[in-house]
Parts: sequence; structure tokens; C-alpha cells
Amino acid sequence: MPEARNSSWRPRKRQEGEPVKIVLLTGYLGAGKTTLLNHILSNDEGIRAAVIVNDIGEVNVDASLVKDGGLSQTDDLVPLTNGCICCTLSEDLARQLGSIADSGDFDYIIIEASGICEPIPIAYTISAFCDQSRTAGKPSLSLDNIVAVVDCRRMLDEFDGGRSLLAKDLDEDDIESLLIQQIEFCSTLVLNKCDLVTPPEIAEVRALVRGLQRDAVVVEAENGNVDMAELLDTGRFDFDAAYNSAAWIDAMEHPEEHEDPEVLEYDIATFVYKRRKPFDVDRFSSFVATWPDSVIRTKGMLWADQDPDMCYLFEQAGSQARLVENGLFAASAPEDELRRLLRESPELLDDWDPVLGDRMTKLCVIGRHMDREALERGLDACLVEWDGPDSEFE
Repeated sequence: MPEARNSSWRPRKRQEGEPVKIVLLTGYLGAGKTTLLNHILSNDEGIRAAVIVNDIGEVNVDASLVKDGGLSQTDDLVPLTNGCICCTLSEDLARQLGSIADSGDFDYIIIEASGICEPIPIAYTISAFCDQSRTAGKPSLSLDNIVAVVDCRRMLDEFDGGRSLLAKDLDEDDIESLLIQQIEFCSTLVLNKCDLVTPPEIAEVRALVRGLQRDAVVVEAENGNVDMAELLDTGRFDFDAAYNSAAWIDAMEHPEEHEDPEVLEYDIATFVYKRRKPFDVDRFSSFVATWPDSVIRTKGMLWADQDPDMCYLFEQAGSQARLVENGLFAASAPEDELRRLLRESPELLDDWDPVLGDRMTKLCVIGRHMDREALERGLDACLVEWDGPDSEFE
């Protein structure tokens, strides 16, 4: 398990040819991102940082808070408002990133994302700009660290008995989904406001986090006070590694190896539900609507009787669920095309059925105090017999 770094770190001035390093701060509204940002800016270690704040709304409240925190003459604040940096403001963000890199005045760029933005699209957008900067012959950029800030008190409230702290502009579904996505996709996870919870509760939060995220460095903090070594010049972020650090992916690939004693102690469990029969989507949708609060996260491939050639992606976070098309099953291809697919992706044969091919449902379920047997019985009741092709593929 990754460990926190020691406190001997000192800011290193960027050398010629080295990239300007980007730190992306994510976390739900009120988790303490701005407090953490002010902590970085108020340090006395000579950090040369530019700041980009993305706040969706007519009034950029976070930008004013950052200003109150005291930017030095070597810092620069770029407020981005009325849009998300991964979509409507992508060109604006690219221009600002390029301008900061071209100036040569900064070693770091700190981006505070809006609390209601999903992290993966933002990281993808920033990573794309970084790749472009390296090929354009201009001063380059590098996404060095994604720091997710979690309010420990809220984390316990959201996933302990259904007690919810709701914002005026978001419902419970959005809050739970955002919390889970931000925890799953990061390289450093700050458990903030530890002074508001007891040591046993901190251990409980750690277990909840590890039930969702296996690889990120976890750091405890009060009032956003985090050692600079955990935030800047870490070299921790890699897009593919971050994407694959979600615990559900590990469970799908290694179902017998993913149990963590720290997680098991708090009755946080993971299981993979795998069946070679299709679901009746209407029955499945009705059953999902009755899922208990104990099911925190579910994700994976789903085979639907109503469209047996299509592989669907099912995703549930908290009480928010969605089912989307994810491409055709290889087994549905004409024979010549199928042979080509199997040559190009021989790993398909690792889980290939002689009649059904790769058609299956395979869902990773993560929860707390779950009744696995009851959930499996409910899912099994949604299955139907398939009367499709009965010829074996040679």
C-alpha cells in the first residue's frame, strides 16, 4: 500500500526543458479544497505557483477566498466561471495553461476544480493539453498529481445508515456518485477535517476509502494542512494507472485476491456476480430500484435479453444508476470477422464459452453490511433463458 512521504521536501525550481507541473484539486463542495489551496499559497518555502479556479456560477466565491488567503507577487490567479473546464471552458483552459507555461515564471500550476465536476473528464482534458504541449515545441506541461479532498465527517454520514447532508442544488444521487468518482480517480487522497471525527472513525473512513480505491496515497489532515511533499512534485499521476486503481477493476481481474484485512474489519465487502444468462432489463431495473443502502458501488458488463448482441455497461454509485451501450459482443460478429477479432484479441478466449462466446453478465459489487446471498437471489430472479444460436464455434 502506498505510503506518505517524509517532510524533508523543498520546492525545486524548474530547470530549462522541464515541464511546468500541474496539480488538480478535486473534492465535493465544502470538503476543504480552497483551504488546502490557501495552505499551499501561504507557505514560506518559495513555491512559484499559478492558480486556476473553476467555479460554476455567476459569482466566483472560491476565487475571492483564494485572494483573501494572500497571493504573493509570484502567484497568479485565473478564475474560470460559468462552465466546466472539461467542456465549455476547454479552449479557455488551454489558452491559460499555455500562457502560464510560456511566461517561464512558474514551476507549478494548481487547478481547483468545481466541487460538482466529475474528475475523469477533467483529467482527460488536461492530459490531452499536456501531450500537445510536448509535441508542439513549446514549454511543456505535465499533470503531476490529482488530489481528492474528502470531508471525513461527511463521508461517514453519506455511507452510514443513509444520513445525508444535501446541498440545495444537488440531490442525494449526485452527492454519492460524485464522492465515489472523486475517490476512485486520484493519486493522492486527503482525509480532511480529521479533528471532527474520532480515531476509530478515521480508521473507518480509511476502510471505506480502501474499499473503493486501492492505490492512492492516503493522507490525514486538519484544516487542509498537508505537507507540501504530498502535493507538489510527486510524480504520482499516470492516467491509465489512476483509471485502473478503482477497487472494482482489481476485483474483476483478481476476484480471489482483492480482500484487504483493513476493509474486512469494517464489513466492507466486494464480490463479482457472473452469469451466462441474459437479464430481462425491465426486471433488472425494478430490482435495482429496490437495492439497499448497503450497496455502495456496482460496475461491469451486462447481457440483456432485449438486445442479446449488445454488451451494456451498468454503473451504480450510491443510489444513482445507469445502463449504456458498450459495443457488440464479439460472438455476434460474422465468422470471418470473429476469427479476426480473436486473432487480434486472443485474451477473449480466456473466458470464452463454446456456445455463448463472450456473452455474459459480470458485475463487481462493493458494499457495507451487504447480504450477498439476498442480492444474488434478486439478480438471479432477473435472468431469463436464451434461445439464441446453438451451434458451437470451432
